Amino acid sequence: MRKKIIIVPLLVLSTVYAQIAPSLSSQIYRVGDIVSDFSGTICSEINQTISLYDYNGSQNNIDNYVIWLIFFNPTSRSCQLEASYTQIISEQFSNSNLITIGVGNGWREPLECKSWQETFGVSFPIINDNSSDIRNMFTRGSVPHHVLINHNMEVVYTARGYIMPPFGNEFLAVLNNSLSDLSTLSIEDISMPINLGIKNYYPNPFNPSITINFELSKRNYTNISVYNLQGQRIDKLVSDNFSAGNYSLKWDASAFPTGIYFLKFTTPSFSQTRKIMYLK
Repeated sequence: MRKKIIIVPLLVLSTVYAQIAPSLSSQIYRVGDIVSDFSGTICSEINQTISLYDYNGSQNNIDNYVIWLIFFNPTSRSCQLEASYTQIISEQFSNSNLITIGVGNGWREPLECKSWQETFGVSFPIINDNSSDIRNMFTRGSVPHHVLINHNMEVVYTARGYIMPPFGNEFLAVLNNSLSDLSTLSIEDISMPINLGIKNYYPNPFNPSITINFELSKRNYTNISVYNLQGQRIDKLVSDNFSAGNYSLKWDASAFPTGIYFLKFTTPSFSQTRKIMYLK
């Protein structure tokens, strides 16, 4: 009789948990979900908050952005090791309308919220998440956890773990594609001719070659070159006069290291840049 009394409550508890668990997991944003606006207090400022939709162009009639949320715990050695690398990535893409926001909780001496930036050399804003609990909107697992939200406020990437090399290839690929979408939006916004410039490039990321299609509306001198992250031209693909029409070329990057590159298309009256990624 005692065994039955013990077993029954366990069955009841497991049944209740099974009913609760799906409800909890459904509250976490997944890839494809649209994120509602939220706010948090910035660590380095008194009573200053930052809101997700501050960077929603359709809501605020401003530029479009890709938002990168970095969830971390200051006492986590993994998060400490990755901090300087996140700063490098943030700086590299800041001019491409990437907004980086750190979201930290579990502060303890000597790593208080305000001292994290100085200790690990990061300059992007950090939300003190001890009371906001934004982290639970995206994960209930371990940190670091990284989230990318595109200009439509749609989650395009969410995953736990490092993005430092040799990890993070998927993260960088999604980031690259999301920022490339912004470039397309910018061209549409200023009503550039649809029959001029690079029309598409695939695959992206690529290994080791990428196909580039471009179009000209009239005869024009055209230059297409490849640049690295330091702004150095590493390869010239075409540099000649072309008649109006559609063209296709292929760039083989076998002789170059993996990483991020830029395609630059120029004519005497037009310039266009596209970001591409070479992965192995």
